[in-house]
Amino acid sequence: MESLVNPHVLQITPYKPGKPVEDIQREFGLERVIKLASNENMRPIPENVRQAIRDELTQLQYYPDSDNYHLRRRIAEYNGVGMENVIAGAGSVEIIQMLIRAFLKPGQKVLTSEKTFSLYRSATTEIAGADAFVEAPMDRELRFDLEAIAGRIGAAAKIIFITNPNNPTGTILAAAAIRDFISHVHKDRIIVLDNAYQEYVDDPGDYVSGLEEIGQKRNVIVLRTFSKVYGLAGLRVGYAMAKPEIIAVLNRVKPPFNVTRVGQRAALASLENDDFRNESVRLNRRNKARLFSQLQGLGLRVIPSQANFLLFFPGVDVAGLNQRLLQQGVIIRPMGGFGIPDAMRVSIGLEEENDFFIARLDEALREMKK
Repeated sequence: MESLVNPHVLQITPYKPGKPVEDIQREFGLERVIKLASNENMRPIPENVRQAIRDELTQLQYYPDSDNYHLRRRIAEYNGVGMENVIAGAGSVEIIQMLIRAFLKPGQKVLTSEKTFSLYRSATTEIAGADAFVEAPMDRELRFDLEAIAGRIGAAAKIIFITNPNNPTGTILAAAAIRDFISHVHKDRIIVLDNAYQEYVDDPGDYVSGLEEIGQKRNVIVLRTFSKVYGLAGLRVGYAMAKPEIIAVLNRVKPPFNVTRVGQRAALASLENDDFRNESVRLNRRNKARLFSQLQGLGLRVIPSQANFLLFFPGVDVAGLNQRLLQQGVIIRPMGGFGIPDAMRVSIGLEEENDFFIARLDEALREMKK
């Protein structure tokens, strides 16, 4: 079989998402299982979004608008850019694949940090092979080290991904540092600001949204998603903003009908409900602070986060701890696939979900340390 396969595909380590709740219920005979593994918004989507979905169900016999016209127009209005600056995708992952396919030439490389979103590596490997992917080390605080990244650009690095806040560490870079980095990168390179967790940032005044750089016609691409704060992870809707010339190229590789009818309508409705977004951010901030304190109370090292998750180091065998938690109905995320094998990531849930997790974690750690 291997002789039939593109050799790039054989180099890919498959992405391993958090286990589905139903799988754990069947495997361990559990009634209650909480999933805090995928950085989802644990709040149910608001009624106006539910109604938009119900309305669209009568139209499912028709293909969606392949141009995503109404959604792109509203995204443009919402962000203060032109429609020609926006492209929509089936989640930001699809747009990452489109970017690499459209802009990476033979011999060129994708550059990012270690300990970041693993789909950058797998998308690059699928399209151009493992040798086309380059990582720079993080700093001691588990942040992107822009100086280290700059030192590895060289002649080959064409696309540079900066994840801010970073997944899975939750760390953030100050606006001045990112703007200085952008200003020193040669104009024939492409800088991608993956802002999937932008809404959760505590100080928007010290955050680079990328919109100013797009207005200056720089080769900056901003990635955003409806999967996190807007709670639409199950519908897979994301978008990118960039100067028109970049968007025009991406449209050449964009699959037709890539965002479903329901996804487009739900995303449109989400942008009309700032109250839901703002309340989600407020609850996340409150519950994150409480969970951070609880984890520290167990004597664990926890990384301060500007997102909707926390990275922590349990100080015991991660695989063994993960198995114990699954048996107790708790799904969180071991970080071996992200290059941090001694850490785990827990999404910020509702207060009762966080308490359920902490109680089971405390019990499991006590047993493993006996």
